[in-house]
Amino acid sequence: MSADDIISWKYNDSHDVIKKGDLVFYDNLPGRIEEVCMPDTQLAEYFSCEDTGGLLIQFDDGPLVLEPFGQKNRVIRRNNNERQS
Repeated sequence: MSADDIISWKYNDSHDVIKKGDLVFYDNLPGRIEEVCMPDTQLAEYFSCEDTGGLLIQFDDGPLVLEPFGQKNRVIRRNNNERQS
């Protein structure tokens, strides 16, 4: 992880926009983006992150977690069956 690894609506490595349904590694943990909640939207208000926004991630090992934008973590895109080493 580098100093630039801050959660936002863009991938840390490519800076492409993160979209609902994308398969990702979140700090080496595999998951799927269930929602991208932009700040000050109804969706963000529904998930109680209207001030920050965030990513709703369904991890492959089970938990569904909301990760607010601005936290120090790394989000990168993964291929269908790819596992982080």
